[in-house]
Amino acid sequence: MRVRVSLAVVLLGLALAGCGGNDNPNEVRPTTTSSVAQPAPGPVTAGKEQDGKEIPLALGQGLTVRLAGNPTTGFLWQLTELEQNIVRQDGGMEYEQDPSPNGMVGVGGTSIFKFTAQAPGATQLVLEYRRPWEQGIDPAERFTLNLKVT
Repeated sequence: MRVRVSLAVVLLGLALAGCGGNDNPNEVRPTTTSSVAQPAPGPVTAGKEQDGKEIPLALGQGLTVRLAGNPTTGFLWQLTELEQNIVRQDGGMEYEQDPSPNGMVGVGGTSIFKFTAQAPGATQLVLEYRRPWEQGIDPAERFTLNLKVT
């Protein structure tokens, strides 16, 4: 008998606790189906094949640009145009050298730039391959992406 009474008291306590303690009958409580923001899609990678193309990005989505280069020649890829309040550059350029056959020096590699979509809008990303000390000379190459953030 004593076990039944104790069990009944515990069950009654749990039932009351489950009802919540809403002292204000006018309080609006959120429903269980919340509108949690979805994570941004995975990063997009672009290279020479995408030159001149439009790339759509979602807010928060990353963009990685990979372009062949060889800094031992003095040429570097440089960011020359981008509306940073729409798409932000994350850090500086990174460089991955290609494997060196038989210990050769001066082997080229890949310049890597990373970006993140910040705000809705459109901007043009322009990278130029040039020697930084040469002024008034056209770049050896130019890479352009038209970015649209939604």
